[in-house]
This record gives sequence, C-alpha cells and structure tokens, in this order.
Amino acid sequence: MNADFSKRIKSSFVILLLIIPFGSLCRAGKPDIVITRVNIVDVKTGKILKNKTLTIDNNRISAIYDNEIVSSDSTIVIDGKGKYLIPGLWDMHAHYKWSHVDLDPLLIANGITGVREMWGNMPAFVEIPKRSQQEGLLSPDVYLSGDLLDGNPPCFPAGSLVVTTPDEAVAAVKKQIDQHVDFIKVYSMLTEESFMAIANEAKKRNITFAGHIPNRVSIYKAIEAGMSSSEHLYGFLNACSSVDTSNEALISTFSEKRFDSICSVLAKSSMWLCPTLTVNRAMSYLNDSIFINDNRIAYLPEYIINIWNQKMNPYSKSQIDNFANSARVRYLFELSLIGKMNEKGVKFIAGTDFPNPYVFPGFSLHDELSLMVKGGMPTLDALRSATINPAIFMNKKADFGSVEVGKLASLVVLNKNPLENIENTKTIESVIVRGKVYNRKALDLMLEQAKSNGK
Repeated sequence: MNADFSKRIKSSFVILLLIIPFGSLCRAGKPDIVITRVNIVDVKTGKILKNKTLTIDNNRISAIYDNEIVSSDSTIVIDGKGKYLIPGLWDMHAHYKWSHVDLDPLLIANGITGVREMWGNMPAFVEIPKRSQQEGLLSPDVYLSGDLLDGNPPCFPAGSLVVTTPDEAVAAVKKQIDQHVDFIKVYSMLTEESFMAIANEAKKRNITFAGHIPNRVSIYKAIEAGMSSSEHLYGFLNACSSVDTSNEALISTFSEKRFDSICSVLAKSSMWLCPTLTVNRAMSYLNDSIFINDNRIAYLPEYIINIWNQKMNPYSKSQIDNFANSARVRYLFELSLIGKMNEKGVKFIAGTDFPNPYVFPGFSLHDELSLMVKGGMPTLDALRSATINPAIFMNKKADFGSVEVGKLASLVVLNKNPLENIENTKTIESVIVRGKVYNRKALDLMLEQAKSNGK
C-alpha cells in the first residue's frame, strides 16, 4: 500500500467516524432523520415555507409537517430553527471523472449533490451512479456522457470518436448507447452533415445530445435538430450579428432585432443554455494576477495545478494578454445579456466546466449563480438553474430538484435565506446526500483534508 493511498484511507475513516451517528437505520413507524422548525425554500413558487418539520426514510423525503413530531431515540434530529432548506445543487457542466476521488469532498462540502459529466469515456465510470445509490459512497449523483463525437481533425484526439460521414455517425451513436451513457456529447469540428446524422440517429434511438454547437453549424440549425443544450453560449452572439469574425466585430454589429429573434426561437424550443460564465470569466482574466492568485487553489490536488500550468506554459505573456483582453470584451458583453435573455424566456442550467484553469470544483458553482445574478437574472431564477431546472432538463423531477415528499433526500441546510442574497448559498450548515448527513464539522474536515491531500 503506497503512502498516498494509505493517507486517503485514513482520511476517509476519520470522516466516517463523524457521520456514523447520522446513519440510516430503519425503524418501523419512526423516521430515520427529522429536520425540525426549518424554513423550506420552494424553488417552484419562490415562497418560503416557514417552520416546517421534514422527515426522511430510506433515503427519500417521507413527510413534511406543520408541527414538530415525536421521534425515537434512533432518529437523527437536525435543529433547523432559523435555517433554510434547499434542494441539493447540480453542476451541469463538469469534467468530474478525471479526478473524482479527490474532488468528491470539495463538491459535497459545497452542497453539490449532482453533476452532469460532459466527457466520461472511462468504462468503469458508468458504474459510479449505481454504486453511489447502493453503497452510500461520498459522491454526487452523475448524469453521464461518453466520448466526444467530433470531426476530423478532432480537438482532442484522445477520448474522441471521429465522425466524418452519416454511417460513422450512426455507428458512433450506437457505440455510446452500448456504453450506457445518459446522453451524447457533440463537439466543435463536426460538419453539418455529420451533426445532422447524429441528431437523426439520436432521435431515432430516443437519446438526447448536447455539447458544443459545431463551428460550421448555426444555433438555429442546432435548435431545429433538437439539440438539448448548448454550452458556453457558443453560437448565440453570432446569431445576433451580421458578421462572424472577431469578438469586437460581433459586439460592434450586435443587433437588438436579431437578439430578440434568437431569444424568441430559444424560448419556444427544447434547447437549454448552459453559459458556464465561470470558465468564460477565467479565460478573460488569465492576465490578472489578483484573479489567478485565488486562495481556493489550496484545496486542489497538485496534479490539477500542474495541468493548469502546462496549459499556460506554451504561451508568451503578450499572447496571453491578447487572448484574455479579447475574451474579456466578449465575456462582459455576454454577461450583460443574461438577464434580458432570461426575461425573454430562454431556459438556463448552471454549470462551471471545472476543473479548467481557475474554475474550482464545488466552489465555482456558487460563483456561477452569483454571476447570473450580476448579469441581471433574478435570484430565484439563478437558484432554479442549479436545482429544479436540471431535474426538468434530465427528466428526473421524480428524484431531484425540489424539497417535496418522495424526492431523494439530497438537501442543503443554509444559515441564511438564498432568496435574499444568492451569496447565501455559501452559508452551508449541513449537507444531506441520499439520506446521509454531513454536519458542519464533517464538511470542514473534508476541506482541511483536501488541503493536506493535495500537498
């Protein structure tokens, strides 16, 4: 047994000791867990349901009462007085599988109880969601894609399926379905012919597809094809302009009429936007020493920081400056459109694209919600983008997205009202993952161990 593995086992054992008192032993007629006098945030209506008592049995919410109830000695009782209960948060654009063992504690400590994995081509990885449910592992639920379906040459040769003909498109979709993915991930270099062939085959086989709108495909064509989500706002600004060149030209030729048109089409369509504002911001401030000296780097494993450095090393300071300054112009302009897009009915899900440089697993989802509000989105709608909207998008409303009887007990107890200030999603007192409770002490220990494990 090597030293790192031994260290991780010991760390896991310490956390286990902290959560053993919160285990789920079923008692006939008595709930496993009771949260008393808590204020439930109803993300559907925007109302606060005050002073409710919520019970959990067999990993699901079993009842919600107006008054406190009598519980048995074996029942875990959480005092929710003055606190706020929200559904567990989802990061809907994650690259989780590469380092999930190290990142799980950062996600759970930040109330992230679900992730949409956007590139999950490791065969054994498809077992993680099933194992998480059965074994109660410290991990979020996972909604999984497989290899990237890309054109020739692909952006990332390793982990991509190259598709250049309709026949190859059919074969690629079949291969992904055989690997039991939840959706198909499309990428930037696909031709329009290959993209449409993927779309047609996915529709025939009743599986959704999402990802990058390819460079040679318009957002209107992607909407028409039934693409379920577009990442990073790709294609949107292009649809609002008469040119398709530099960021500066796209902004200078921005048309309100075109903007209204694409928003109207999106609002009526089945496509959701995952803007990943945090990664767009990070690319815009790579030359800002204050931004890149973020103290949250301390929580990351050293190998992730090394990868960040490797991505930056080939470029000179002037190259980084030119890239960041141009990206910043576009990022700030797109950010200013978020509230208007939301008001016009465009549908949003929140995602971060961690662990790209200066996008911090767990922490950055809270940044994403704050940026949405900064861009003009109401606080409630920002919270919905990480709770009920992902559940609707994934067709998993029976399990996730709101605090209701019958839903999986993946919940976050906050010390402050998130509807008053979206920053209050950070005031986490406890996290419940599929009926297992992690109190503040356990969450703090996870974060401290993340610091020590990464060094």
